Amino acid sequence: MTRIKKQCEVCGEKDAKILHRHHIIPRRDNRCSNKDSNIAILCPNCHTKVHEGDLIIIGVYQSTNNLKLMWFKKGDKPPMEEEFWLVKQNPLIIRREKNGTNK
Repeated sequence: MTRIKKQCEVCGEKDAKILHRHHIIPRRDNRCSNKDSNIAILCPNCHTKVHEGDLIIIGVYQSTNNLKLMWFKKGDKPPMEEEFWLVKQNPLIIRREKNGTNK
């Protein structure tokens, strides 16, 4: 099964001309790949929020009908316990936890 990738997977923005491909595991990490399971489709606004630490992407999961990007907002409870996250040891998340910032 595949994901719907013609809109932002966070807010639903449908203007395909502005959508970005975001690597869930960053390109600087040796575990990064260009596989569908490591790419999130985001609008510029949501993409900025991810890099600022306001949105945290934890992976791509099977839902009842298709694959779905799982994410949560900073300060909210994650949709599942961290032990079930597909993206473990994500440098963006580790960096925030270590120094308490959102750089």
